[in-house]
Amino acid sequence: MLFESIESVSKVNPHSPAILTHQRIITYEEFVLEVNKIINQLKKSGLTPQTPIAIVLEQSEVVWATVVAASYLNISVMLVDPNLKDTEMEQIMNMYQTCYELHQTSSSKAEEFRGQNIQKLNCFGNEYLLAYTGLTASCWNEYIAPNNKQSYIVLLTSGSTKVPSGVVKTVDSIVGDGLRIGSSLGMLSSDRVLCAAPVYHAFGLICGCFATFLSGASVSYLGAHVLPSTLENKTRQLSYTVMMALPFHYNFLVQHVDQPFNEIRFALSSTSPLSKELLQSCREKLNLNIHNIYGSSEAGAISIQQSRNAEDSSNNVGQLLKGVEIKFDKNNVIEVNGRRVSELLINSSSLAVGYLKIEDVDIGSYILEDGWWRTGDLAYLNEVNELNLAGRVNITINVNGKKVNPYEVEDVLNNHPAITESVVVGNPDNKRGEIPVAFVVTNKTVSEEDILQFCNQRLSAYKIPRKIVVRDALPKTSAGKVRRREVQRFSKNY
Repeated sequence: MLFESIESVSKVNPHSPAILTHQRIITYEEFVLEVNKIINQLKKSGLTPQTPIAIVLEQSEVVWATVVAASYLNISVMLVDPNLKDTEMEQIMNMYQTCYELHQTSSSKAEEFRGQNIQKLNCFGNEYLLAYTGLTASCWNEYIAPNNKQSYIVLLTSGSTKVPSGVVKTVDSIVGDGLRIGSSLGMLSSDRVLCAAPVYHAFGLICGCFATFLSGASVSYLGAHVLPSTLENKTRQLSYTVMMALPFHYNFLVQHVDQPFNEIRFALSSTSPLSKELLQSCREKLNLNIHNIYGSSEAGAISIQQSRNAEDSSNNVGQLLKGVEIKFDKNNVIEVNGRRVSELLINSSSLAVGYLKIEDVDIGSYILEDGWWRTGDLAYLNEVNELNLAGRVNITINVNGKKVNPYEVEDVLNNHPAITESVVVGNPDNKRGEIPVAFVVTNKTVSEEDILQFCNQRLSAYKIPRKIVVRDALPKTSAGKVRRREVQRFSKNY
């Protein structure tokens, strides 16, 4: 279905640009020809629906072309961040062992696989290392059975467990996601999309690949690790009309760019809400109208904030996408900022099939209750039926039996003029059960007393952090999310 959909776009506009790389423009016709070449290479190399492949590459256009080719052959794909530390990479590859792995030819894997079955895959004029491991972990068995006609994409997410969870999605479910997003945003075939989100994560993959290509638009991939100057220069150079980036990119742009982006029709953000101050600065200084997409690897896209008044609430994630149903768990209600909120449950055709299951390893459980999936997000609908987030269920801090939502405290801290970023976690306490501890990044010298006084004016006493720790930076994933569990671990030293 995926390959056929892109092929139909190519037949209508064969010479329309599909991918804009540093070296050249790749048309839809050329992209389809390249995918056909990869299909033949994968077949000759022995890949079948029973041999899943892990793609570990930086080049987004190669990742995307290989995903399309693999889906045509019903070969399941696992997308892996190539920037992982060696220990993290080894853990993932050992746990979720695939029969084939695709790497850079310069990768350390070239030495590791020396003497084994190594082939070269050619794509867009470059060679990549296609290694045959000969092994497939048992967690793949239910997805690569001979009678299974589906192809799957596995997205690795940190989730709430100690090891990455392998979220299994059917290609058809992500195609539906891409079509809904493109339609909801009004994406045009004439749009030029600049994507600074990694395609091995849900946001970059679904929006930067599926939504863009199924709309017949063109795209340039920069990756997440890009300087603000590069992002600005690239945007102006080819008059892009759509920007897809992560929250920290927009924060950098506001700090370093002086001229507005007058060609951008709309900008997309995901992974975490943007503060109302940042939204307003992007609007006034950069002329960027940012739409926040709310979703997850497990549920796909859930809602999009498109209102021009989005800055009124940084946690407003807008209207539900067509085909998405929600309900709230009324058995567990807490109060946040005077509102009663509870866990959000989702039902849609984009829900994951499940997680790759590893024996004796806690990767969390993916459970559907009568077709509904628990997001773990606290949320509510406002007066105009827009979805608003209010925190996470499993990070609530219990202070003497009173529930403290870290997001509420972080929202107050982030409004302090000296604080650019914060994260609040709970530490065990003999008297109170738990106490809130705040880790902050500042843009100027500020005392702990000043911050606590600021909080005291805006928060109930039990919600005020018992300690403020100033750090140069907070640990983050490649998608820009704060590694809250990592902060939780080192918070015990304070």
